[in-house]
Amino acid sequence: MSVNVKIKQKGLFKKKLNIADIIKLTNLSYGVSNEHYCLNENEIAEHTLLYDKSKLARGIDLCMEGNDITLFLNLPTSIDEIKCFYDIIEKICNHLNIHEYIREDEVVSVKDSKKFIKYDEEGSIHGLEDLKDKLESEEYSGFQMFGIYNPISIGKKEIEKIDNNLDNLAKFLHELQSMDVYYASAHVYEVKNRLVGIYAIGPNIPSVVPTKPYIILNQIEGIEDWYVILKDGKTIKYDDFIKNAGKTKYYDDNHVIVTLSDKKMDELIDKYFVEV
Repeated sequence: MSVNVKIKQKGLFKKKLNIADIIKLTNLSYGVSNEHYCLNENEIAEHTLLYDKSKLARGIDLCMEGNDITLFLNLPTSIDEIKCFYDIIEKICNHLNIHEYIREDEVVSVKDSKKFIKYDEEGSIHGLEDLKDKLESEEYSGFQMFGIYNPISIGKKEIEKIDNNLDNLAKFLHELQSMDVYYASAHVYEVKNRLVGIYAIGPNIPSVVPTKPYIILNQIEGIEDWYVILKDGKTIKYDDFIKNAGKTKYYDDNHVIVTLSDKKMDELIDKYFVEV
């Protein structure tokens, strides 16, 4: 669920705002979501994400459609990010000296921000309630929530912790994404006429890895084998890695944090090394 806003730039002789101008206007951090839905910081692209680094949530998508400025807000999200969304809208409109914009295909007034903040807070709570209902009924075993820095797997443990409360959601999203960890993503290669998924893990680096390997949103299907690259380009099967990695720390519903020493990597390679 998302909120879609379009701001039309008018005036034949007025200088039009571009994405870089808007970033300066907001004074927010920015970046681009890559193919793994992880953030490349300080990059600008067709779709650029704006966010408050002190309150990490899901990010506000900014893009241009011709001269029109389009903003997307994913729900559910934190109250602070909802307020930030409408603050960006007000700053852009004030700069352009306009008093209306299009929200969900309806022309609305900049003065009505408080009303829409309330709407989106309620929409976020309803979204959390819907996730909880689907998990409790076992209609779904889990969900992917796209955060600003990386996807987050939401299961029963996460939804119970959030407890349909947007303050809890804000704390949850910020705590996970502010951890000093490397979020590992799989790359897919065709090897010997078969598709293989490969993760790369470095020594002594706390790394977020899945308990069950996957490609986000099933963008690539038909992967036959999964591997992990360790030291010196040496590979082991993913099952051998995750079962023998040693002590792990819970990250989310389908991820744990693993930190492998050089010695542990050598042990795993000695015992489980395979050619891909």
